[in-house]
Amino acid sequence: MEYIKVKGIEQPISRMIMGTAWFGIGADVREEIFKMLDLYVEVGGNVIDTGRFYGAGRAELILKEWLDSRDNREQLIIMDKACHPIITEDGAHHPEYWRVKPDLITDDLHSSLLRTGCDHFDLYLMHRDDPDVPVELIMDRLEAHRKEGLITAYGVSNWELSRVEDAVNYCNKKGYQGLSVNNPSYSLATVKKTRWPGCVYADDAYAQWHNGKDVTLFSWAAQAHGFFADIYDENAPQDIKDAFFSDENFEKLRRCQVLAKKYQVDSINIALAYVLCQPFKPAAIIGSRSRKEFDSCIQTLDLKLTDKELAYLSLQADSAEEAAS
Repeated sequence: MEYIKVKGIEQPISRMIMGTAWFGIGADVREEIFKMLDLYVEVGGNVIDTGRFYGAGRAELILKEWLDSRDNREQLIIMDKACHPIITEDGAHHPEYWRVKPDLITDDLHSSLLRTGCDHFDLYLMHRDDPDVPVELIMDRLEAHRKEGLITAYGVSNWELSRVEDAVNYCNKKGYQGLSVNNPSYSLATVKKTRWPGCVYADDAYAQWHNGKDVTLFSWAAQAHGFFADIYDENAPQDIKDAFFSDENFEKLRRCQVLAKKYQVDSINIALAYVLCQPFKPAAIIGSRSRKEFDSCIQTLDLKLTDKELAYLSLQADSAEEAAS
């Protein structure tokens, strides 16, 4: 496992973060979830990402069962999120119930602490944004909860870069600890249409903003929802087609396959390595549902792509021979 430093957190942060969005969805998979969490900790992972509406509202409860049974809360970094729009039991998102308000930060925080059995969260992130809500009100509330000891550090998810910059500038002005984490989706793919309302997919220019900053990029969907595994055809879900099916992305997939042959890995490993090999040292949230998927993600940590290969994958260079040499 590789580790990075995140502002406000004493413990080193593993660059692979275990996501829980799939916990509790479908049939009873509690045993498999416990196996995945045990395996993650066994290889040195120490950050678990959850939220009030993950797993149709069941992820936090399952996580609590596992934490209680393993008695290892103090060894882990628990990251929770506030202000997600309502998701019903069938997994449907309801943007008509947009929930970005300071009081809802507090409501979600206390609810999630109770449901996970934690007395504080190491990281607490805004899950969505509302540009009509002044950034000052949101940062004031997060900093207040930090001073109360309910959260150790905080950040944002799915915020446009201009709002992230506004938050950073305001926190600096007020002398707050400020943002520790920024959590957009960042991958090799160029996303045409967001899969869910209010989600932000960072391009390379957005991602490179983190270079030299004390705000760490945590990427969700760093593997582009499986697009670079080459598992989708004309029968793919429409939201996948709308987001990823483009000549540009299929060319990036082809180039992943070229480098996959060189490194004797799968194309999805190359796509994930593209994110992890960026100079600003991001972390990636993974949602492995099997040992095979998990081993594939961990294997990526050993891949060290060159600057030329990164340029080749992002279509900034044309020579496959040069990249693969």
